[in-house]
Amino acid sequence: MKLKSKIPDFILCLVFGMSLGIISKYLDTIAVDGSWWTYILHYFADLFTRLGIWVLIGTIIAAYSKTLIRAAINTFIFFIGMLISYYIYSAYLFGFFPTSYFILWGSIALVSPLLAIIVWKAKNNIHLAFILPALPMGLLLSLSLGMGLFYVYLSYIEESIMYVVLCVIFYKEPKQMTISVVFSFVVAFIFKQISPFDF
Repeated sequence: MKLKSKIPDFILCLVFGMSLGIISKYLDTIAVDGSWWTYILHYFADLFTRLGIWVLIGTIIAAYSKTLIRAAINTFIFFIGMLISYYIYSAYLFGFFPTSYFILWGSIALVSPLLAIIVWKAKNNIHLAFILPALPMGLLLSLSLGMGLFYVYLSYIEESIMYVVLCVIFYKEPKQMTISVVFSFVVAFIFKQISPFDF
């Protein structure tokens, strides 16, 4: 695989990530003044502070990359570009660089190539398409629902819509999707029980 054929993908993912990092930080700085426009911007600011939108974007990048290696690299570059631009812009606005937060989210971004490989195989391997889609789908489901042993309730409708988008992305046939959906509920429940974070 020649480097020249990879460069456009890398550039696109880097620019996209850096742009979204700056946009999401900018949205954080907008105060609601009572106008409908600032309410809309505040809505998107809230959306971009949650994990679901980033899971969706990362999944789309990985699933539609041309090869497994490109999926891993493109996803990593996207998240690193987003984090660098977000925190550099934060430092510009507030006069200090939040090193601890950058290290925390940077460490999570280091895992993104492995997750991208799982997503790419879930999309492109007919045999693994029965089980692997349940991982990203289950993560999004856990972000959209409150779940316990005897209760389930809707936390965020946006993440539920994103879950449906992932169902469309990973759909192969009715049987395959039914199995993936069932397993995604299992993954979501497990994630809710073991996750140290409350997103």
